[in-house]
Amino acid sequence: MKCSEFLDSMKRHSAMFAPPASAQSISLTNSGLQNIRAAILPQFIIDLYLKCGGINLGNAYIFGPTQISRGKIYPIPSILDINKELINIPKLNGKTVFGRNDLFWFVFDTFGICSMLDNITLNELRKYPDPYKAMTDCLIAGNI
Repeated sequence: MKCSEFLDSMKRHSAMFAPPASAQSISLTNSGLQNIRAAILPQFIIDLYLKCGGINLGNAYIFGPTQISRGKIYPIPSILDINKELINIPKLNGKTVFGRNDLFWFVFDTFGICSMLDNITLNELRKYPDPYKAMTDCLIAGNI
């Protein structure tokens, strides 16, 4: 799957998209992730951010490089902010949380390999050869 196919699919499911991110905000996010020793943004996330700065579908999110305002509903934190909150959890060392829903956390590692984690134990439940499949699973599960 490609980024454009993924975005088209999410549009059909009525996902809400944040505006595209600037190259500067992506660069600052990468620097911030590096400073907290999390995995830096892989190319698939950079490609996504250049088209939309985060996605919300039901109770699921793909975090963006900046906080996403949703009017009267609490905002969706940035990918850097959510990972700063989780920095002291040993099971997340070297990983970056990029998405969540009610049941699972979605992370990528330093090689850009995505995994689904149980939201309570943080045990790895699945690895994804296709990052867009991981993002699809994240968002669609949040819409069930």
